[in-house]
Amino acid sequence: MMSNNEINLEIGEPIPSEFDYSLSPAELDRCLSEQMELFKQGKRSVPTHEFSMLGYALDFIDFAKNRCNQEIDFDERCLPVFLGILNALRKMFAENPPPDEFFKTTVKQATGYFGIVIIKNIGGQWVNTNMGMGIAYKGENALIMNPIGRFLQTGDDTIMAVYEHLKKV
Repeated sequence: MMSNNEINLEIGEPIPSEFDYSLSPAELDRCLSEQMELFKQGKRSVPTHEFSMLGYALDFIDFAKNRCNQEIDFDERCLPVFLGILNALRKMFAENPPPDEFFKTTVKQATGYFGIVIIKNIGGQWVNTNMGMGIAYKGENALIMNPIGRFLQTGDDTIMAVYEHLKKV
């Protein structure tokens, strides 16, 4: 029996990347669209979680541009803008709690974006866990979905600590 302090963490195998994250967001969007079209035509297997996370990441970039008037890509230099957007969302959510589904989608979009920034600038691969998507890198597993959700709910900011930890691995 597990105590209240124990967590049952199940981590899948790292997902080999099907995308070149050195490409621009527009180029990645085209690649994703091409792969989804192949899937619809039955010419490729079921898309992986990586497909979903790339789609969410691109949605976050669109949100940043269209709703926040911020141009971002997957370069590390955009992390302060990313964190600024999350902080504005956190304040908005504190004043006017969003519907549960909107909150979950926002967390997934931010996780997709942050994960690709990590993969592009540090390295690693997506990994699926029972606690959300994470990044596997050099034997470490960073559960990036949890810090983002926690920050948006409580302001508990460990997002950059995860990034800085992976840079040191």
